[in-house]
Amino acid sequence: MNSTILVARRELQAQLRSKSLIISTIVLTILILAAGVLGRFLLDDEGVEGGGSATDVVELDATVGVTETAMPLSDTLSAAGLTVVPLDGDPETVLEENEDVSALIDGTPQSPQIFALEGAENLDVITSITQSAATTVVVSDQLGDEAAPGVLEAMSEAQQIMPEIVGGTEFDPVLFTVGTLTAAIVYGVIAFGIAMLATGVVEEKSSRVVEILLATIKPRNLLLGKFLGIGAAILAMVATYVLAMVAAAAIAGLLPEINIGRYIPMLIVWVLLGYIIYASVTGGLAATVSRQEDIGAITGPMVFLSLIPFYFAMFYVPENPDSTVTQIVGFVPFFSPFVLPVRAAFTDVPVMDVVIAIAICLAAIPILAALAGKIYERSILHTGTRMKLKDALRSR
Repeated sequence: MNSTILVARRELQAQLRSKSLIISTIVLTILILAAGVLGRFLLDDEGVEGGGSATDVVELDATVGVTETAMPLSDTLSAAGLTVVPLDGDPETVLEENEDVSALIDGTPQSPQIFALEGAENLDVITSITQSAATTVVVSDQLGDEAAPGVLEAMSEAQQIMPEIVGGTEFDPVLFTVGTLTAAIVYGVIAFGIAMLATGVVEEKSSRVVEILLATIKPRNLLLGKFLGIGAAILAMVATYVLAMVAAAAIAGLLPEINIGRYIPMLIVWVLLGYIIYASVTGGLAATVSRQEDIGAITGPMVFLSLIPFYFAMFYVPENPDSTVTQIVGFVPFFSPFVLPVRAAFTDVPVMDVVIAIAICLAAIPILAALAGKIYERSILHTGTRMKLKDALRSR
């Protein structure tokens, strides 16, 4: 075990001193922080453009439906420039049957509810006017009673009324960005880890250094040391990126919208499991080749294998985070590191689903590691042409 630790330390130090790794990490960190600054400006501009006034509403000729219970708001809404139409019924059905109605206002005058279809026009202005109307009702109800309990709280709640989208899934750019970055980080770690591990194994083999090392250390311990050292270097790199993304989110003002306490630990867990699952197999397969020119024959199929769950997580999971297919595929070890963190960005994943997926991955890792160790042990000293996999697995 001491020899394994020494190999891991050597690999970690070698990777942390790599100029290419240092430069790429610095550049990507700066780009992430720059994205946060850019997001701040874009969101500020959107906030300015999203504002409106009663004059804007009159020019845009916005129409809202008002239910019987919320009808006391109609005079204030009309005075602000909205065209009010009395409507009652299921919000989705009412809005779909009345295409000229931008939103339906329901609930009580003090605490109205705003319903709208996805992509509804003038929704920001309608929301602002409704908030003002509800605040007016709250104040008028308490007129003459300066000590009325809860009036400030009621006014605050009225100012925080937000529309509810019905009849479709509302696109959330923040969640989409979080999900996309998650899939990209997991894939990047896997691809980077595969390349680093395969290159290290083949370099030692082609230079015959491995023959000297195997005089003092067992083959499987050597592979484990390289695996752990490179994994530690990648974890340090990922930690830097995560800190940069948190800082970028804070700069952009999006940090309150992201559940950091739930999301970051899950991301770290799946990054580690993804690296272990894919890189453990790669380490064994890399030993079957003896030349740097043949590394692509090993890393290519592994990268392609990781692309399948990557695209599944990128393009299917965001639209179907709770579908049966997503839930089942999320339990497959080669898919779990991609699917579970992206799914967590779009929905509340049951704790049991996460526990089962992690348990399956942990159960699969020893099997994959034993298989990779066997291949490595029987092919690391083979020179010349690439060793066939069936020969490496054949019993002696």
